[in-house]
Amino acid sequence: MEKAPMLVLNRMSTIAPYEQISAQIRTLIVANQLYPGQLLPSVRQLARDLNVAPNTVMRAYNELEQEGLVVISTRRGVIVAESSSIQKEEEKRRQLRQLVADFLISVRQLGVSLDDAYGEMQRQAEPPPLHTSN
Repeated sequence: MEKAPMLVLNRMSTIAPYEQISAQIRTLIVANQLYPGQLLPSVRQLARDLNVAPNTVMRAYNELEQEGLVVISTRRGVIVAESSSIQKEEEKRRQLRQLVADFLISVRQLGVSLDDAYGEMQRQAEPPPLHTSN
């Protein structure tokens, strides 16, 4: 049985594939879906899985290593680094700031007021009503 891919690339995105890869791995680490010491797919394996050049994957892994999120070892491969909960919280806040910034850009491009955008956010955040049968 084939397992579901851990990462998915959007070929239509203006975001470079290496950035999509690093962003998705970063999110999985921050969300504790990848844990410290966990071995990530080899460069060749992930490149094959995502149908990209190995250099694309290596660039993403190098970026994550520079951020201290993974450790690259010639013997062991790419491993999720030990990180403190403070680092993870800081990364969550950074990602939230970026999501909000991207959202606000889209809202402005649509010409929608912040009040309307906020109202829509509140509407979608509310739990759906429970339906009862009589």
